[in-house]
Amino acid sequence: MSISRSYNKQNNTTYVYEVIENYWDKAKKQPRSKRKLIGKIDPVTGEIVPTASRKKATDGKEADYKKLYESAQKEIAKKDKLIHELEELLREYLTEEMAFLLEVENTIKTRRNKAEALLRKQISRG
Repeated sequence: MSISRSYNKQNNTTYVYEVIENYWDKAKKQPRSKRKLIGKIDPVTGEIVPTASRKKATDGKEADYKKLYESAQKEIAKKDKLIHELEELLREYLTEEMAFLLEVENTIKTRRNKAEALLRKQISRG
């Protein structure tokens, strides 16, 4: 494979790449290269300085999946408890509302019956 250099004007640095493959980009109608970053050129010595890898650092520790699972289970349990409490509150609210509506309905029926009775008396006297 070949090596290519690319100068970045913004930070005044020359990067060095290993060209893996050259190909023709049909959409842009120009040649392109697949390349891998090797490093950058030290402006003082002119030598290639390898750049750090971009892989995630694990600090030698593997993810503790058991702890992650347990913490997820605790969060789910909290949310389930909250949902249950909200459902109970909603039932209480609806029960109170239904009792109120039934009371209003009974009051309306009672007043209607009294009004009909008065109307009958007035008609019979009439």
